[in-house]
Amino acid sequence: MMIKKRIIAATAALLAAFSLTCGCEDPKESEVEENNYESNEKFDEMFKDVPDSEEGPLLTIKDTTAKAGEVAEVTISVENAEGKWNFCGLHIIYPEELDCVNISDDKPDAEYTPGDACSRLNLNTAMEWQGKRPEELEDREVGAAFYTAVSTENNGKDGDIVTLYLKIPDDAESGDEYPVDFYFYNTDHFKGVENDLAFEKYAFSHWKGGTITVE
Repeated sequence: MMIKKRIIAATAALLAAFSLTCGCEDPKESEVEENNYESNEKFDEMFKDVPDSEEGPLLTIKDTTAKAGEVAEVTISVENAEGKWNFCGLHIIYPEELDCVNISDDKPDAEYTPGDACSRLNLNTAMEWQGKRPEELEDREVGAAFYTAVSTENNGKDGDIVTLYLKIPDDAESGDEYPVDFYFYNTDHFKGVENDLAFEKYAFSHWKGGTITVE
């Protein structure tokens, strides 16, 4: 019975993160504060009283290449977190000229491949941002996608977390570079069952974006 309750709780956490962080809600039904999505301001607000750690998880978006008109494989990886995490909810942003590859044309579910780091996590899913983007993202002319995975134990590992797929424009030229970066949304997470905010703060303050280079 206890295991069943923990699985239900983990499922609820995943669904809550997924619905709150992907732009899935109808903006008419969900009133938000003007600065609710300002990444730097929200980070400072949420972690202002959390002490800095000397070490912690290192999240990285790997550099990759692809030809014009082809699909680039964008992989998020983590180091220094073996057996220390059970829940991630991460946004990546990319120039709006790129197209997030979805599982089907009529659904926002992003195509993705979980990595070895998530092999023991029970639940995972991904989605392209739908509906009105935060003003910050509109101003930066970037699209966004979200990935989340959860388990009831700290069985997340080091290595590749997930690979998402972005289509390169047909008219891109060899040598063009497209930055792909993390974006801190106010409900994102990277943590273990202990809910150590210093661990999470380190992850979000030390992550590193990557680049897609056109071959």
